[in-house]
Amino acid sequence: MLVTFTGYACTNCHWMKANLFPKPEIAAVLKDFVLVDLYTDGTDAASEENQKLQDTRFQTVAIPYYALMDADEKVVATFPGSTRDAKEFLAFLKKGRAHRE
Repeated sequence: MLVTFTGYACTNCHWMKANLFPKPEIAAVLKDFVLVDLYTDGTDAASEENQKLQDTRFQTVAIPYYALMDADEKVVATFPGSTRDAKEFLAFLKKGRAHRE
């Protein structure tokens, strides 16, 4: 599972989703994951709970923040922030794939 802590007003979050995720090498790996977007910057109760979860579990509220988790919700790897380097993000995603094999 790839959990993305994201925001409605997060420019870097939107850039990653629009420009990095569609790259063929990234998209090919993402298809193997359950993707979960947790918005943390809204004014609703769900956003507040998502932010609390991120802060409690990962000791940060910075977005974007990516966490690879196994079926038991054990954290396999994390990736804080954004990147324009597809190879860097791909290496992170492959940690999750390798964990399953």
